[in-house]
Amino acid sequence: MSRRHMLPFLLILMARQGPALDPRLAGVNDWLYILQPGAVGIEAIAASGFDGAVMDYSGDGSGATEYTPAQIASLKAAGMLVLAYLSIGEAEDYRYYWDPAWNDQPRPDPDAPPWLGPFNPQFPNNYKVRYWEPSWQAILFGTPSGPDKSYLDRIIDQGFDGVYLDIVDAFEYWSDTRPERTRFQARTDMANLVAAIRNHARVTRGVSDFLVFPQNAPAMLYDDSEQVDALALAYLGAIDGIGAEDTFYNEFTPQNQESVDYVTTLLELYRTGGGEERMVLAVDYVWNESRPDGEANKARYNDFKSKALARGYVPYAAVSNRDLDEILIVSPGNGLAPPQPREDIPSGALDTEDLLRMLQDVANGSVGPSGLFEFAERWRGSGGMAGHGDMTKSRGGRCDKVRGS
Repeated sequence: MSRRHMLPFLLILMARQGPALDPRLAGVNDWLYILQPGAVGIEAIAASGFDGAVMDYSGDGSGATEYTPAQIASLKAAGMLVLAYLSIGEAEDYRYYWDPAWNDQPRPDPDAPPWLGPFNPQFPNNYKVRYWEPSWQAILFGTPSGPDKSYLDRIIDQGFDGVYLDIVDAFEYWSDTRPERTRFQARTDMANLVAAIRNHARVTRGVSDFLVFPQNAPAMLYDDSEQVDALALAYLGAIDGIGAEDTFYNEFTPQNQESVDYVTTLLELYRTGGGEERMVLAVDYVWNESRPDGEANKARYNDFKSKALARGYVPYAAVSNRDLDEILIVSPGNGLAPPQPREDIPSGALDTEDLLRMLQDVANGSVGPSGLFEFAERWRGSGGMAGHGDMTKSRGGRCDKVRGS
């Protein structure tokens, strides 16, 4: 095995020695990822039955449809932990802070701020940003009130439990694709920005339990020699978990094993490195909306779920178009296991006799994948297996998906 696929010895020694998972996260057994929440509505999100949600802070991304504190409180009252999506490595021209004068002339536009970089050809409304520039960071945080109230301060005042930071991998763009910084400089700048966001929320604003989840960029933990260094440990100390896209599948195509090994090795460091436990929120865009009952779709969904759960991740299977504008709910049965969101698990102790009975049922074929999964969950909840906690919510009937008209 190459060096890049080995757990660094330092973090192996430190793993599982420190604080356990945040109690609020310990109750998150499933999550919803919806970046166009206005397409379904707050009421549908609250009624979805998921333990957690990552969502935009507004209905359509603009300042005009920012959610009120009462609306976010309604999600929390439904038992959800709610994180607000926040892009820190790209600017979006539909956000409240955008000035059309910044790009109304041929580049370089004389009115453009120093932090503004080129547009993202995959998302033409998005622009790379020099995230280390103070004027960009001032948009993100630091002004708690007034017409120029900063992005993070809006999120804090809405009552979100934390933030889900996107485009952290901009450190690779500015050190590789458009090398204006060395990799170490770009990585340090990004780690400092994430730490500053956490400090602003927890210390400056006094929300002492505010959560910070970066999305992707697992290689933030590696220095130029693919070793875990002091910067990586400091970065781990500033976050409560990580979101990971496309770990096992790139939509319908399985990732190659080398990529899976590389990413999952790093994600294990995120989960347990630095003497603390963190959560991995995994999302793969595996669901074929046009053929939900197809055998290939079922096999892909089941494979993603089983691989993510086996590694201790909290998975969400999303629709392959990546629009994230609907609530994908998968009912148990019909060859699909486990359901999404995960079902209520009966409480009560399980003993050896239960285990032997289940093994016999599996051997004679009377128990399918969903039944076996339910038994594993019950065993876990009774103390037979380690996990994120017991599920006690009541779950009703499920449709395949929820999307606004």
